[in-house]
Amino acid sequence: MKYTHYTIEPATQSYADENHVTVYGWGIYPQSSVLAGQQSKTFLDQFSSVGYALGEYPQAEVMEYPVDAGNTFNHLPDTEMNAYEEENYFYGDDE
Repeated sequence: MKYTHYTIEPATQSYADENHVTVYGWGIYPQSSVLAGQQSKTFLDQFSSVGYALGEYPQAEVMEYPVDAGNTFNHLPDTEMNAYEEENYFYGDDE
């Protein structure tokens, strides 16, 4: 996946020590994904300081807080479907 931009954010407990920073690559989910067209946020690396992160990712935007991709799932059906029903739901019935 190609990234449209990068962010350097304070690390969360999920990825690193709280004194570190995390670099994320941002892009758009492909058509084949259930999140098609929405922003994707991918963990790329972690560093002990913003300076080190900028050394590797000079084009990255430095954030003061973690940024949420804001993905939603409200475009998906509420009930489980079989393959035939899914195809008609997402691609329409040509009959």
